[in-house]
Amino acid sequence: MATLHDVARQAAVSTATVSHVINNNVYVSPKLRARVLKAIRACNYQPNMLARNLRTNKSKTVGVVVPDIADPFFPALVRGAEDVLADAGYTLLMGSSDNDQGKEEGYYRTFLERRVDGLLAVVASDRPPEYVQRHDLGKVPIVFADRAYTDIPADFVGVNNSSASKMAVEHLVRAGYRRIATVTGPLHLANARERLAGYRRALENAGRREDPPLIREGNFDVSSGYAQTCNLLNLRPRPDAIFIQNPPMTLGAFRAIQEWGLRCPTEIGLISFGETDWFDVVRPAISTVFFRSYDIGATAAEVLLRRLAGQLGGQPIRRNVSVKLLARESTERTRPQGSSGKGKRAQTAKNEKLS
Repeated sequence: MATLHDVARQAAVSTATVSHVINNNVYVSPKLRARVLKAIRACNYQPNMLARNLRTNKSKTVGVVVPDIADPFFPALVRGAEDVLADAGYTLLMGSSDNDQGKEEGYYRTFLERRVDGLLAVVASDRPPEYVQRHDLGKVPIVFADRAYTDIPADFVGVNNSSASKMAVEHLVRAGYRRIATVTGPLHLANARERLAGYRRALENAGRREDPPLIREGNFDVSSGYAQTCNLLNLRPRPDAIFIQNPPMTLGAFRAIQEWGLRCPTEIGLISFGETDWFDVVRPAISTVFFRSYDIGATAAEVLLRRLAGQLGGQPIRRNVSVKLLARESTERTRPQGSSGKGKRAQTAKNEKLS
């Protein structure tokens, strides 16, 4: 088995230089770094990570837990975190909790047993379980992304859910829709309650009275979006626009509207919270309040790295990524469907932004 000394001889450098390249803790010129990496490959050298961890008391690993890796929102979030952490020499360990707090705790305990330096978490519930309440944030910091436990003084990166939802509903009001419904996420989650609050605030500002049957609680998945949209379309009078509060539920709503044979946007308008690839492919293309989950993950990783480096004060910080309105065909009654391509839609997208 090759040793550090073997690599140093192969690259004609000191063992210290090899160590600096492996640990990424001291600047090494690109040319010299490339030479050392070539020698590492030639020698098939495998660093003794256990020995390094014992020596530095750092594992250079970060654990991340998300609710459902099958939801397209979360792979992009994880990728954003992974890109930032990899650049800093960290390895990311990931678990998918399936929105199960018990499973989430299992990953949490496993990551701590593996001596991760920090944690990124999209939580399964608002209520912090006992194991998190006992956690020493000074020893292993946690940054919450998109969702956070209440009453846990940890850093958070997400979006301004209330303001973004208000933006979406105000767009429907300006487009001339009168009877505006919404399908929320599960209201035991703070982000779903915040989005509902934004919907209510937009209606209030427009002088509209809230109509409880127009508010339906979903579960952030396709099936609940479909079922609750069908419930809304069964109302008499039915809504003339629906604000759906995440992309999977929007897919369910879109399917329901098609099955009912309703013309969108003339008979019913549709706007979503969050973006996914198919929104700009189907006809009518789907309007949305747009932000990148990649940015949430990347920013959360940056905050965690700064926390690990001691560059942040004791107080937790809160960061919101920018959001903008993308007004597409599903809410534009005056424009023929399919009358513009992706480039034109991108040019005419509203530039209202939140941060």
